[in-house]
Amino acid sequence: MKKLALICMLFVVTGCAVGNKYDYHTRTISLPVKSEMHKKIIFDVEDLRPYVQSEKKKPNFVGLQRGGFGNPFDVTTASGNPLAMDMKESVTRALNDSGYDVVSVNKEFDKKSLGDIALQNNVARVIILTINEWKSDVYMNITLYCDLVLSIYNDSGSLLIKNDMKFEEAIGGAQISASKNSDTVSSEFGRRIGYLFNKKEVRDALSF
Repeated sequence: MKKLALICMLFVVTGCAVGNKYDYHTRTISLPVKSEMHKKIIFDVEDLRPYVQSEKKKPNFVGLQRGGFGNPFDVTTASGNPLAMDMKESVTRALNDSGYDVVSVNKEFDKKSLGDIALQNNVARVIILTINEWKSDVYMNITLYCDLVLSIYNDSGSLLIKNDMKFEEAIGGAQISASKNSDTVSSEFGRRIGYLFNKKEVRDALSF
């Protein structure tokens, strides 16, 4: 009887591990910066995760959810969009809420042309968030792998400040509910983005 119960439990856990989706694009983020004059800026996100660049994983990959035997299943964005797009949407909304006028640039641009892009769009700052790593691994606990870089450039394309964050950290116990795991991980994303902006040099660079 115990063996049957264990098998049933493993089937339930494995079933809950398949097809999980995490919501990053609606995450509310509070930033420690403020623009009283609604200054124009450009914000973009680039995804340089090696397994995405090599196409081993799709751009909407956000981590792993493990079944009863520890076997991994891919977790993707709830929107179906690339993670970079969801992160861009959330942070853009936070910057707008902080008083900045975030100008949308619909084409990919080279960092060598940031000065030209800033001039064409009449902006004073270009902010780029680089994702070198971001994924969660959920089994008994939730482990978060993070390597993010926030770079701020002036209107001539010169780098003003770069702030990076890199860690591997357990952020809580795993839940059977995918929505609860989603909330835990996306909340952590919002918190860490706040930390990236909460550096004096970053705040100073955005107080123009």
